Amino acid sequence: MKKYKTKGWYGESERHRLARFGVKTKRGVAPDVTPIPMGGNVYEYPAYAKLSVQVIKSTRYVGDGFEFTFMPIEDSIDIIKTKDGYEARYLVREDNPQSPDDDDDEGLFLVHYHRDFQVDRKNIITEDDARDWYQGKKIPQEKDYWILPVEAYIHHGVHLTLDTHKGMLPQGHYEFDTSRVGLVLASKKEFDTKEKAEKAMRALIEGWNQYLIGDVYGVVKDTYDKNKKLIDNDAVWGYYGYEDAMSILKDF
Repeated sequence: MKKYKTKGWYGESERHRLARFGVKTKRGVAPDVTPIPMGGNVYEYPAYAKLSVQVIKSTRYVGDGFEFTFMPIEDSIDIIKTKDGYEARYLVREDNPQSPDDDDDEGLFLVHYHRDFQVDRKNIITEDDARDWYQGKKIPQEKDYWILPVEAYIHHGVHLTLDTHKGMLPQGHYEFDTSRVGLVLASKKEFDTKEKAEKAMRALIEGWNQYLIGDVYGVVKDTYDKNKKLIDNDAVWGYYGYEDAMSILKDF
């Protein structure tokens, strides 16, 4: 079994991901991913970045003899001949991606209270506050946040929507497998209209759904010498959505 330390920053920030949807937030800028050498094969990364080290569990050979650092998604592989050898660019499905909640963003976030899917933000809103809101009571958070309800379909997995699953599920599933015990909150300081807030909320929910089904990828570039020997590796992890990840891969 071979091990490689991966040069690259881990986890596209949630604000960065939302910026690609056209959702502007106060800190919605691309992180600085210029590596700072710390000695040997260790790097430190500024902004949202942190060192990613992954261990290969298996290797694979394709074409005539290229060994990949990680198990690639076959349709994504692009091998390019260079003056010094070759480059192979490809996507890897992440086994343990960061959730959209890991940034602890207080300007845009989900809370959810189902026994099979819990997301808390107790420093801002409690479960009792959410219950009061659903019962039509005014809660203090409404002063600072736009709030929308979230419907969840929980059946061998979780799917979220700001709309409804009604009419889209097998017979009986809507009645027994959906619930409204979640909310999305968007800061009124960052989103000055409800329309802007809702756009951001929908992008956030899309990110959650991609995370929940494992639609999260790493973008990898392996470098080889003229004898097709693997000599270097670079990777960026945490891209949500296959199409978005493929578009990033093209420019990587």
